[in-house]
Amino acid sequence: MTWEALYMEYSDRIFRFILLMVGSEEVAEDLTHDTFVRVESALNNYRGNASHYTWLVSIARNVTYDYWRRKKKIRFYSMTKNNGFEAKEMPEELLVKEETVRELYIAINKLKLTYREVIILRKIQSLSIDETAEALGWSKSKVKSTLLRALEALKTELEIQQKKGGVQGEQKQAK
Repeated sequence: MTWEALYMEYSDRIFRFILLMVGSEEVAEDLTHDTFVRVESALNNYRGNASHYTWLVSIARNVTYDYWRRKKKIRFYSMTKNNGFEAKEMPEELLVKEETVRELYIAINKLKLTYREVIILRKIQSLSIDETAEALGWSKSKVKSTLLRALEALKTELEIQQKKGGVQGEQKQAK
């Protein structure tokens, strides 16, 4: 597959993956660009051991880690603005969904990085266990066990948020 074909087919999915990791559209655009620059130089080394998408995710992940090392900060996707996701529900439905999704992402943001990665790839990006293992450089059993622990930690974090009154309660406490 050519670089152009890879870009046309996968750039949106790679952008969303990076966006969920860094929380900024502007940064995600830059990192997506950097990812495909690396892809162009590494394309001759692609052996076909993994699907194109999982190979691209592993490169995007490394680019994101490099960004964090340079910036010395780790952030996650912010639900304070739309971030390019579209919805066609009524305003009341959107408010309820937005609040629920915001609480979910705040809880995910509080998890350790490996838990966030596996949840994003398996549950948000819908990669298979094999694809997730390939993208993260893990074994299939590590993906399965880490996902179980991550989901349990996420459940615990959501319960803590509920006891504190959710996102609105946290915002009131912060003031």
